Amino acid sequence: MKLLKRISAAVVAAVAIVVGPLAGHDAMAQEKPKTIYLAVGTTSSEYWQEVIWGAQQVASSVGAKLEVYESGFDGQKHMQQLGAILAAGCEGCAFAWFPDSTAFTKAFVERAEAGGAFMTTMWNRPEEIHPWDTASDAWIANISFDGVDSGYQNGMALCKAIGGKGGIAVLKGTPDNPPSKQREIGLLKAVSECPGMTILDTQIGNWGQTEGQNITRTWIARYGDQLKGVFAQNDGMALGAVAALREKGLAGKVPVTGSDGSSDVLKLIKSGEMLSSMRISSQLHGAVAAALAYAVASGDLKIGDLAQAQRDFYLVQTLATKDNVDAMLSAQPNPADFSYDALKKNFWARSKGQIPVGVN
Repeated sequence: MKLLKRISAAVVAAVAIVVGPLAGHDAMAQEKPKTIYLAVGTTSSEYWQEVIWGAQQVASSVGAKLEVYESGFDGQKHMQQLGAILAAGCEGCAFAWFPDSTAFTKAFVERAEAGGAFMTTMWNRPEEIHPWDTASDAWIANISFDGVDSGYQNGMALCKAIGGKGGIAVLKGTPDNPPSKQREIGLLKAVSECPGMTILDTQIGNWGQTEGQNITRTWIARYGDQLKGVFAQNDGMALGAVAALREKGLAGKVPVTGSDGSSDVLKLIKSGEMLSSMRISSQLHGAVAAALAYAVASGDLKIGDLAQAQRDFYLVQTLATKDNVDAMLSAQPNPADFSYDALKKNFWARSKGQIPVGVN
């Protein structure tokens, strides 16, 4: 995407290290937040660059500063960063935060509540807690995408591509991670409906391209012609799988699926080297998370007025295949669609519904 060059440059400028105190709670009731704090896993991946871009559109549209905190998927680092911000005095602040795993979610939202701040979370909510029963005065909402649907649709695409018969291998993200768990549930559902498709092996790839490539190399050596397809739980690992298959002249012959719908993967779907990827709107993810946090912190929205389906929900997504990839590659996000005023008309306009019980 042409947009990514601009996003990448903005990301470098946006990453924050030191944060100063903001106004107290009484002042915040009259004065809108001057800063939105955004936590991301990394600033180097296309997905997170687009999350930052979406949040930046919201911040810019209200004259606020966006401060970005990168953890390298280290929850302790995000814990230290959050602690430093709150210790400086941040009552009434707006946080759009990524819990690196479910092990950190409760601690993040409880710290926000203790500091008088407001927080939305992205992706990782433990099954047993929700925004309405844990730190409920601070935790506004958890926003994610339907991993079960992603796993199922990609799994069924693989089933069709291999003629309903043969062995596939699975590149899994990380343990203790709802998206990884959900995509596995969806894949297993597809396997149950495609009994001729079997899983040869599952390995943890930690969402990484290098890990995906190394693991796939091993599978090619071990299974040879038995390996009929690769199911990768994200695009990074899928790109690694394609790289390993290229080394043996197998790219395009062994179908590979992913999830995220990154521009690099969309191009591979167009060329035939990849089969499919669940395209999620990462720009929307960042924008909605930031907009809801700002809305509550500014007094435009009251947490107590929100229904459960407005506090724990999926955003819409679309499976990218060769049939629709040209339209996806040519689409460019309109910054005006991600402004605070545009989103405020209905923060849930592109919600797919409440996250069901049992998938986290």
